[in-house]
Amino acid sequence: MPRVIAFFPSSSLGNLAIQLFAQVGVPSDQLGVTPPEQIEGGQGMLLSIPCPTLEVINRVESICRTYGARIHRQKA
Repeated sequence: MPRVIAFFPSSSLGNLAIQLFAQVGVPSDQLGVTPPEQIEGGQGMLLSIPCPTLEVINRVESICRTYGARIHRQKA
């Protein structure tokens, strides 16, 4: 399954985005989260977001951009 990799400069913004992902069809049991304590500098959040369709990819990327994330796509 393709994934969107997103780095949020603030973990609180990442948490806000996570709350919206289920509404657009992201399988939450496959969401990968790297918390701030595991990131150099101790700030931010890295998410690996599974996206079953192109529509979900586009909606996830839009949500991530709204909350200031840097985005990368990864194919499975």
